[in-house]
Amino acid sequence: MRLSRRISRQRNVRYTTAAIFIGTGGLSTFAYLILGSPGILWVGGLAVVTGTALAFVPTDRMPDWLFHALPPIVVVEISLASMSLAPNGAAIIGLFAFVGPAIAFMIETPRGIIAHITFATLGLLAPLVLVETNDVTLVATLCMIPITWGLGIFVMLVWQHAEDASAQLEQLARLDPLTEIGNRRLLDERLDYELTRHERSGRQLALIVLDLNGFKQINDMLGHGVGDILLRDTAAALASAVRTQDTVARQGGDEFCVLAPEAGQLEAEEIVAHIRGALAAVDAGGKPLRAAIGYAIFPADAGQVSDLHEVADARQRADKPRAAAAARITAA
Repeated sequence: MRLSRRISRQRNVRYTTAAIFIGTGGLSTFAYLILGSPGILWVGGLAVVTGTALAFVPTDRMPDWLFHALPPIVVVEISLASMSLAPNGAAIIGLFAFVGPAIAFMIETPRGIIAHITFATLGLLAPLVLVETNDVTLVATLCMIPITWGLGIFVMLVWQHAEDASAQLEQLARLDPLTEIGNRRLLDERLDYELTRHERSGRQLALIVLDLNGFKQINDMLGHGVGDILLRDTAAALASAVRTQDTVARQGGDEFCVLAPEAGQLEAEEIVAHIRGALAAVDAGGKPLRAAIGYAIFPADAGQVSDLHEVADARQRADKPRAAAAARITAA
């Protein structure tokens, strides 16, 4: 998800930069007609070529070094354009206002952003050192330095806040709000990933499903508040019973699932035994909590996600009489 946002961000900046380059190159023709400076015409032609090249380079195929080279190229060309207009370089200094936000939008790390804006500052000061300038250009340059830094830092902070908020939303979209464990979306994503990984390595994995015995009766007799507490206690018990590499998810209602990577039948049975023990310690209306549990092993039982669910669900349904009998024995 972040990769797709990064590619989209790079594409937007690339098109915007290309438009600015082409537009600046076109305006340089009018500047040449007014000022008669061949330097501005040469720089304008270079800007048009650069902008056209940027417009047709596929963003997802652009090497990182080339993408990081874009801000310095922009800075150098604006600086050259300013020098070609000497002593009236102030006419083009305003383009540096675009450089700070563009850098903050393109570059991902604060250290990289600061390094690029520092280079932009040097490019901004270069005309004052290398060519003759007037007072207007001097004042415009000195004013543009804090503007470039201020806009760059502002965009960096806003973008980082947006990225953090987006990451939090993505995380919340994969969590069950009641139990704060994974939901069906997280389970499906992890299962797809683990199946691909285990298929390459030739290893086994286990998909364990369970639903609680007597949950509807507890909900009806004691209320949904007590039922919610029981679901949260169940999630906590499952999380404590499985291994650190396993994924616990609530599929809906009182149905839970455990994805156990690199687990065959023996490991799956051991995990199931731990789950039964952990659930028995949960208070279910004054009785130990029981659940019907089934599991499926990849690739021994099935090789596809839907087939794994079918096998595990079938074994879970077959386990219901055993779980019910255990509950009756406990009640007696």
